[in-house]
Amino acid sequence: MRCRVPAVQRNRLMYCVGALLLAAATSCVATRAEQPELIALTVGSRMLSAVPWKGFGVQWSPYPWFELTDDDWTRIEQRLDYMRPPIARVMTRAYKYCEGFDPAGKPIYAWDNPRMKRMERLLAYCQSRDIEVILGEWDDPNSPEDRQDPAADRLRKYGIEETDSRWSMIICDMLEHFIEERNYTCIKWFNLVNEPNGNWSACADFDRWKHGILNLYAEMARRGLDKKVGIIGPDANAQKDYWWLDRNVLDLGRQTAMYDLHEYAKKEDVESGHLERVFTLKRDFVNRYDPGGRFKPFVMGEIGLVSGLQKDGRTVQPKGGRDSQPFIYDFEYGVWMADYNAQVARAGMDGTCAWSVDDAMHIQKNPASTWPKLDNVELKKWGFWNSLAEEIGHPEDAALRPWYYTWAVMSRAFPRGCRMLEIPGCVSPGLRPLAAVREEGDVRHWSLAVINDSDLPREVTISIPAATTKATLHRYHYFRDDRPVDAAGFPVPKAVEAGIDLAAGVTFRLPGRGVVVTTTLPPDRK
Repeated sequence: MRCRVPAVQRNRLMYCVGALLLAAATSCVATRAEQPELIALTVGSRMLSAVPWKGFGVQWSPYPWFELTDDDWTRIEQRLDYMRPPIARVMTRAYKYCEGFDPAGKPIYAWDNPRMKRMERLLAYCQSRDIEVILGEWDDPNSPEDRQDPAADRLRKYGIEETDSRWSMIICDMLEHFIEERNYTCIKWFNLVNEPNGNWSACADFDRWKHGILNLYAEMARRGLDKKVGIIGPDANAQKDYWWLDRNVLDLGRQTAMYDLHEYAKKEDVESGHLERVFTLKRDFVNRYDPGGRFKPFVMGEIGLVSGLQKDGRTVQPKGGRDSQPFIYDFEYGVWMADYNAQVARAGMDGTCAWSVDDAMHIQKNPASTWPKLDNVELKKWGFWNSLAEEIGHPEDAALRPWYYTWAVMSRAFPRGCRMLEIPGCVSPGLRPLAAVREEGDVRHWSLAVINDSDLPREVTISIPAATTKATLHRYHYFRDDRPVDAAGFPVPKAVEAGIDLAAGVTFRLPGRGVVVTTTLPPDRK
């Protein structure tokens, strides 16, 4: 016979039991939160790509709108010298060096105008530092896009679109001028039309872009330039249009020497690891359906997070236009971009280019703009710094921003020519480990990174069975309150650890969101 409990007493009993269970659960969660998650990983021997790593590079435009001072250039070069980007994407427009045609139909060039002088200074730096250059043109000469100075565009009246063979002739003349006359052999790749899938490129038509690629390839082959410069494509932006890559592989595999895409990602897609899954599928498509695709580089030609004019109700200042990234001043952006980099590498791709080096490179198209006066000019603020900081009355804006830290450290620790290695096994959400080896003669250098893109504490131990000798590790920390720098603001090792047995394992302690990078490559290595 069951004993009946009065309803009031039954409700009180249930309340007490529930309270006790909630208290116990809360206590358990609190205890777990104080204890880091323990994770053990082993670096495998499988290389993630058949192509040697291209590197964590940069988008560096040749300052088309403003003349910089020698002091500005010196500061830029010093900062890039520390970062050591192995690859740079450099874009221009044909009207900046070609002013039209003479009565015989021969192009008229202006190689010595101020804009081309700035281009040469940039190329000379890349040549002296062994930086591979992806040179390209934003859009066809008939495009009305991004023309703050329409009076200077003497080429548009000729109506040269993507399918016009005159554009291929002009481009190849430029390549011959830079490579053969000026000896800028750093130019290794050519990018025809920035993000041709978008209407902002004045294209948005795969077949028209394909026609342009075929014209360009034929003209390059006729001159022998195809032996010196490879065509890169499709340069499409946004995951919804990644079918452009598939068609590029199927229709233009023979003409394409390097594949690339762009993506401005949501932070949720970065933190969740979604990007790695997408990029793995696209790398696999290239490997499967281009007969030589496995051995062609595949990079992300522009990366960043989704832009926006406001964050927490404040505009991107100083002098920020609507196409700006408000998080460049914040610690979190350094973690997100490091995570983005790691996912590209883990997907078997071969490099990235950060958008972008410097706020001074691009200005917002604005009817009220008073360019070249700075009074009403809005900048596209995405950079590691702003070289126009003094000119706009905000000298503090020239300072290095937080995300420079992680980009520079990863660029130095994972240089061009290293091989990314598989780390088998599942990892916790928001955790991204990365491993690479670089062989220099009989010496093997090892680099490891762990990105914690969550607020949970983690303790990760990574062993490298193939590391047969003890090593000296240079350890870099990027946490909100722990990111050591020197007097110039450049990252310095948190610790230098000698006699480390990598085969036994290296432990990374991440108290919350942040990045740790260790490498056997010495900081003073050239």
